[in-house]
Amino acid sequence: MRNMDSSILKYSLLNSFEKKEVRDFIDFLFSKKKNIADSPSSDYRNKILSVSIWNEEDLKVFEEHKNDFDQLAPAKW
Repeated sequence: MRNMDSSILKYSLLNSFEKKEVRDFIDFLFSKKKNIADSPSSDYRNKILSVSIWNEEDLKVFEEHKNDFDQLAPAKW
């Protein structure tokens, strides 16, 4: 409880702008927590991760045409 009292005292010493920043930061922390709770299960994540696994043969095409990719230029308006 002592830490809580210390935090409240520190908060009370802030100006209104600083207090708003603290509240915004707390809201941000809670939103991250909510997003983690809403995230897909690890089984689903593993299925998604396995979708885009490329082997050496897949990457060979990019190596063969690397110079072609480097020479591409965006269209000029």
